[in-house]
Amino acid sequence: PWAQAQQDGARATGLEEVIVTAERREASLQDTPISVLAFGADMLEKLNVDDLGDIQFSVPNLFMRQFPNSQASLRTYMRGVGNNDVGMSTDPSVGVYIDGIYMARSIGLGSEVASLERIEVLRGPQGSLYGRNTIGGAINMITAKPKGEWGFKGGLSAGDRDYVKARAEVDTARVAGLAAKLSLMKSEKDGWIENDGRGPNFGDNDSAAGRLAINWSPSDNFSADYAYDYSDVDSGTIYYQNIGPSQFGFESVPFRSDRQDNVRPRVPFEESNVEVSGHSLTLAWEISDDLTLKSLTGYREVEQDIYQDYGANPVTTRLFANAPFLNEQDQFSQEFQLLGKLMDGGLEYVLGAYYFEEEGDEDTIDYITLPLAYYPPYPPDMTLNEFELPRRVSTANNDATALYGHFTWTPAALEQLHLTLGVRYSEDEREIETAQYASGFQFFSTKADDTWDNTSADFTVSYDISDDVNVYGKYVEGYKTGGFNIRGTSVVAATTPVSEETVGTWEAGIKSQFLDDRVRLNAALFTSDYEDIQLSFAAIGDPTNTVLYNAGKASIDGAELDLTALITDSLVLTLGYGYLDTSVDEVIDPATGANLVNTAKYALPSAPENSFTADLDYTFPSFGYGELVLNVNYASIDESEFVSTPTFGYNIPEYDLWNARLTLRELCLGEGRAAVAIWGKNLADEEYLLDGIESFPWSQMVAPFGESRTWGVDLTYEY
Repeated sequence: PWAQAQQDGARATGLEEVIVTAERREASLQDTPISVLAFGADMLEKLNVDDLGDIQFSVPNLFMRQFPNSQASLRTYMRGVGNNDVGMSTDPSVGVYIDGIYMARSIGLGSEVASLERIEVLRGPQGSLYGRNTIGGAINMITAKPKGEWGFKGGLSAGDRDYVKARAEVDTARVAGLAAKLSLMKSEKDGWIENDGRGPNFGDNDSAAGRLAINWSPSDNFSADYAYDYSDVDSGTIYYQNIGPSQFGFESVPFRSDRQDNVRPRVPFEESNVEVSGHSLTLAWEISDDLTLKSLTGYREVEQDIYQDYGANPVTTRLFANAPFLNEQDQFSQEFQLLGKLMDGGLEYVLGAYYFEEEGDEDTIDYITLPLAYYPPYPPDMTLNEFELPRRVSTANNDATALYGHFTWTPAALEQLHLTLGVRYSEDEREIETAQYASGFQFFSTKADDTWDNTSADFTVSYDISDDVNVYGKYVEGYKTGGFNIRGTSVVAATTPVSEETVGTWEAGIKSQFLDDRVRLNAALFTSDYEDIQLSFAAIGDPTNTVLYNAGKASIDGAELDLTALITDSLVLTLGYGYLDTSVDEVIDPATGANLVNTAKYALPSAPENSFTADLDYTFPSFGYGELVLNVNYASIDESEFVSTPTFGYNIPEYDLWNARLTLRELCLGEGRAAVAIWGKNLADEEYLLDGIESFPWSQMVAPFGESRTWGVDLTYEY
């Protein structure tokens, strides 16, 4: 929605039309009855979006938290709906897609993505248009396709903390219907918490990524798009700082409530690695002007070797460490879509069939330090001793099938009215095996399987009040399959399945443009019933004891407002606001069946009441040499909970972030164009928390801080 309207090098008189594929076919953002934001390649560059997690500061009601032991794994929440764990035995609540291919695991989503054309964020359940679980919303990453003519775009970047980045894109001419694009990226950056001991800094990142895209268009009515992508990330995981007073027996463990800039761990810190690769093939056959058949085939592999020390300090041994945390996952999906029109275009439809399978393994060894008394009188003298915990080895196999249909009817007698009906049938099967060992002794080994099915529907009524104003009302249902607690510490905990989650949402919205298309105002109000919530958390005092059960019910009321204004021909202002009012209405104790909601405070995590974003884009008056553009971005996010269970009262406090970028572009250099930009992130050096853990025995609160102020310079050239 933040497109810059330009024509022949000069600002046009209105905002550019934004095209999205939120309903599986190209359509104007303003004609799409969904609360959706779209970010084109230019805006992604201005916002310094390096990985998917960066967009959360520009999308109200979208929040992303890194998984505690992996920078490259994201836990995504939208409109208060999300999941705390990224394990193989449960599914994410927000669907992430690359060119229509579903990403089953969030591992790797925090990695840099090469050559994006745009990102679309669809807020709320998507019901009948997506092949997998999208009860919270969907994020579509659309990659840049081959242009079909020779071209090159390259860039070099440098900044503080030894930041360097090189990237290149090469397009080939079309020969015999074939065209290709090769994108490569390499970057390095030191972490924002310095490790004064041995090993990488906390937050270190050394990334390499590449993507090869090939388009074959032998005729006007058939095309084939193949893509291969690969990324490799070596990192020092983020630093979990003890910010609360140390517990009894751990008095020697240091703590501080403000951000720590450096630490010297007593135990050497180790590097982590994540490798992700994938193939996709999309075939499109335009059978007639009114009928198109598509096939989307995807295969992906993930390998992750993680080391994390959650209590690194100069005084004690490892308080709790994953050493190592190993994951492997591969997935295959096949989807067929039939897109058509009937009744002279009065009825548009999408019919789909979807198949998905994945297999994954997890192998973990943990170390924990506990206090032991060595002198009997009370209070006893304590000594801290490190213990190796039982090794956990698990596998999971997941299969899913779905059939869906989406129909939009525009009556010939009332062309301003559009009625949409969608329905989706899903069937999921999950098998797990898990075992725990120690010193050659097997504590237990078990397996389990179960199946779930669901039929969900959505209905939308939209009406064109004028060419520039559309209103809509809708009801949509979402479903997320059940699962198992693959990290359960007993046979019962590991093999007892949880039921599926469901969300039913009523939504009303408006899409409008006025003042000669110089102002765009989109807004939505919604209310959701969130049922059978899959609650996942580590037991207080025992980080190895992961609990998973269906918690009960919650109510979510909210609003979203997106405003883009072309204030002058040189100044574009974009404002976004999100509001959430959440209430946990029922929490059923799985052991007793009692409703616990009135016995303690329960809340939905990552659901701040208010979130606000602002973006200012100013083009300076021409001075005869290139074009100077300033972009300033601001985000303000209220306090939020990081777990939904009763805790010691800690949360993620509210915070504000300022980013800016100054670009001198359109510099003629030979046959191409060059640009130079200087940028800064977190300009006010805000100290803000990314997450928090209260299950560790040595502290009531261990948490990582977000990245401190950073800056850099970008040089780009293209022809």
